Amino acid sequence: MKILSKLILSMLILSILMSVCSINAFAVQNGTYTMDTITYYINPDTGTTDDGGTANTELGEGMCRSAVYEKAVVEQTDEGTVITMRMLLYSNLSNIRIAVQDSPKGEYSDVKYSIIKESSSNDSADIKFNAPSADSLIRVKMYVAPMGRDVCFYWQCDTSTAAVSEDNLEQTEKEVNEKAAGDKFTDIKGHWAESEIKQVVEMGLFSGTTEITFEPDTSMTRGMFVTVLGRMSGEEISGTSTFSDVDSNKYYSPYIAWANRNGIVNGISDTAFNPDAPVTCEQAAIILVKYGEYKGVAFETKSISPSTTGVSSWAMENVVAAGKAGIITKQNTNGYDYTSSATRADVASMISNYMKYYGN
Repeated sequence: MKILSKLILSMLILSILMSVCSINAFAVQNGTYTMDTITYYINPDTGTTDDGGTANTELGEGMCRSAVYEKAVVEQTDEGTVITMRMLLYSNLSNIRIAVQDSPKGEYSDVKYSIIKESSSNDSADIKFNAPSADSLIRVKMYVAPMGRDVCFYWQCDTSTAAVSEDNLEQTEKEVNEKAAGDKFTDIKGHWAESEIKQVVEMGLFSGTTEITFEPDTSMTRGMFVTVLGRMSGEEISGTSTFSDVDSNKYYSPYIAWANRNGIVNGISDTAFNPDAPVTCEQAAIILVKYGEYKGVAFETKSISPSTTGVSSWAMENVVAAGKAGIITKQNTNGYDYTSSATRADVASMISNYMKYYGN
């Protein structure tokens, strides 16, 4: 009996030692690895959502997966752990805040991060920061422009998938195209602008607000609209905006600088642009006409003159020009309500009409 007890005790000790070794095996091996990412819209420790957002768990999880690339890079050295994550749909995001959990079920501490790479082709940014360990829980808070609110979610690296890497987070062309395909959006089916939305998404001009949603009836901001035009132009976009209210670190800053420099947009004053305000239908019409003039387009008469009831006097000429050119319609101006906010669907329709008649 004593021998059996000793044998059981020895096996238990061996099991514990093997478990400890297994847990720490990754941590003691210095190197660079790629790992799968796991996302959680629900706080893994409390089982609740932390941003007051959707009660639809599936929708929330889809949102998380659409914001974080499926792989991350972990660099393990004697000095500690450094993680590089890729944020997707980056042009829709601002005020990104990252915090790491100090210990399992412990407190979160904000960390400083650096953006080491941005890509306009797949609308992403690679963000690098220190963490206590490779499998630390990471909390991300950010403002999502199309949703008009802050979003909070969690993610971590799956260390069981660790593979030796050369710091490579590249997405294949196939993956980029799959993420851009409009067929995945569940909230545009049957929408009046469904085909136009699919067109601009598949051209890489727009992104979804999550992996499965586009939010066609959400307002389009002035900064977002100018960014779409910059992408459509196919030009190398650079420069720093001179408007005092345009943060040079925001995705739209070089696009606003480019558009203003080329006479496509003006500010609301000499010093302010108001980039996060909704673009109105008449403002969108003016900007598209100015964009066409910049591109040397000879507008043709594609439609009868639109109703001009309610048009601001300073917008009249360009609204009429956009209407005759076939760019704006009663449908994409909310029933000729020119001072109303243009939705993402409205702008998709205007852009689609412009490209149909005049290219990009």
